[in-house]
Amino acid sequence: MKLFKVLPFIIGFICPLYLAAQTFQQNDEKPVRLQFPLIEYPYLSYASQTVSAPDEPVFTDYLKMFANPSMSQSLALSNDLYLTTHYGIKRLFHEQDTFKRILFSSLTAAGADLLLLYAPLGNGWLHEEYHRSVMTLFYINSFNDMNTFPIGKRTVSVNSIDDAELASMKLHSNPDFVRLMSAGIEAQYDQIQEMQKTNFYNDQDLPNLSLYWISTVNSIFYVNSCADSSANQLTDEIMLEEGSNTEVRDFTGLDLAAWTYDLFNPDEPYAERGIHPSGVGIKRYIKPADLTQEQLDYLKKQGGLQFLNLLSPALYSFYRIRLRSDSSGTYYGNFAIRHILTSFGSDISTNIMLQTPLRNFFFAYHLYQNYNHSFHGLEIEVIDEQIVVKNKTLLLSPGLMIWSQPEDQSFTTSKSAIGGLATLTANYPITRALYFQLSMTAKTPGWAMGNMYLDANYTVSSGIALQFGND
Repeated sequence: MKLFKVLPFIIGFICPLYLAAQTFQQNDEKPVRLQFPLIEYPYLSYASQTVSAPDEPVFTDYLKMFANPSMSQSLALSNDLYLTTHYGIKRLFHEQDTFKRILFSSLTAAGADLLLLYAPLGNGWLHEEYHRSVMTLFYINSFNDMNTFPIGKRTVSVNSIDDAELASMKLHSNPDFVRLMSAGIEAQYDQIQEMQKTNFYNDQDLPNLSLYWISTVNSIFYVNSCADSSANQLTDEIMLEEGSNTEVRDFTGLDLAAWTYDLFNPDEPYAERGIHPSGVGIKRYIKPADLTQEQLDYLKKQGGLQFLNLLSPALYSFYRIRLRSDSSGTYYGNFAIRHILTSFGSDISTNIMLQTPLRNFFFAYHLYQNYNHSFHGLEIEVIDEQIVVKNKTLLLSPGLMIWSQPEDQSFTTSKSAIGGLATLTANYPITRALYFQLSMTAKTPGWAMGNMYLDANYTVSSGIALQFGND
C-alpha cells in the first residue's frame, strides 16, 4: 500500500482532530460535529476487490479500501476539513464591530478555501473522488491527481485506468457510465447542501460563504465551458501533451461533453470513439466538435439551468431566516433550488429547511427530467431527533424519499418506475464529545444524490462522530 494513496484518509483524521483540540476549550460557540464513517458495507467489498484480483481479496486489501472511499466517506472527510477550518477561522476574530468580524473571517476563509481547491480533502479532491467511487463499483482502480497538490495545473485528472475497463463499464451499464461523468458536479452540490444544512440546524454561523460561491460558480462555469467552442482547442492540446502515455490520461476529459455524448449514444461501443491522435489507445476525450447540434443544444440548455443553483439565501449570507415566534419558541426556515445532472438527465429540486422549537425538518420536491419527459419525487428528513435512552440522549435522523424516475434510467423513455430510499442514522453518545454512529440505507433502483448505486441496494455504515463546543 503506497502512502500517497491513503494520505487523504490519514489527513482526514489528523486535521480535524488537531483543530478540534485547539478550539475545544473555547466553549461559547454552537457545537460542531465531525463525522468519520469507517466501515461501509457492501462498499468495502467493492473497494477491497478493486485493489486486488476480483473475488480474491486478502485481509490487507480491506485496509487498502480507504484508498477508494465511498461517496459518503469522502464527503464526510471533506466536510470535516472545511468545518474545522472555518470554525478555527471564526475563533480568530473577536472584534466588537460585527461588520469587521464578519469581513475579516470571511476574507480569511476565502483565502483558505482557494488554497484547499488543490489539496487532498478539498472541494476539487471531493469532485474527483465521486468519479472514482462510481468506478469502484465496477472494480476499476484509479488515482486522484489532487493527491499531488497540483497547484497551477490547468487540468487535473483521474488516471491510471485501462481503456478496456471503461469499455466494459459502458457495455454493462450505460446509465452508470453516464453518472460517472456527472458525479464530480454532483459532489460539489452535495457538499454545499450538507454544509448549508449543518450551518442551519446547528446555528453555527460559520464563514462558509466563500466555499458556497467558489463551488457553485465553478460548477456553473464548468458545465457551460464544456459546450464552448474554445474547449475544442484545449482538448486537442491536452491530448497532444499526453501523447501515447495512457497512464496519465484522464478517464474522460471534459466531464459534461462526455456525459451528453453517452446520454445520446447509449448503445454505441466505447471503441467507436476512435483512435487516440497518438495512435495508442481509444480517444477517450469528447469535445464540443464531437457533438451533434442537437446534443450541443441540450448541453447548453443544462448549462443555462445551472444558474438555478444561485437561488439560495445562504449564498447571500442569510443562513437562517426567522419565520415567527410564539410561546413555544422561534421558528426558522431557509430554502435552496438545485439543478443536478443525473444518469438520465437532470434533477431540479426545491429544498426547504425548517426548524421548530422542538424539531428539525428537511423537505424537498424533485422534478426529474430526461430528454422529453418529466417525473416527480418527494423527500422528507427529521434531523437529530432526541431520544433519551438510559439517561443518554440518542440522536436519530430518519429520512424517506419516494420518486417516479425514467424506467431503466433511460434518457428517452416516457415510462416511469416508482421507487424510493429510506435512511436512518443514529448517534449514540459514548462521552460528551464522542459518539458512535450507525447508518442504514435501503433503496430501490434509481438515482439519488450522494448515493453511488443505481441498482437496488442495502447499505450499513458505522463510525464515530466527534463533537466540540457547547451543547
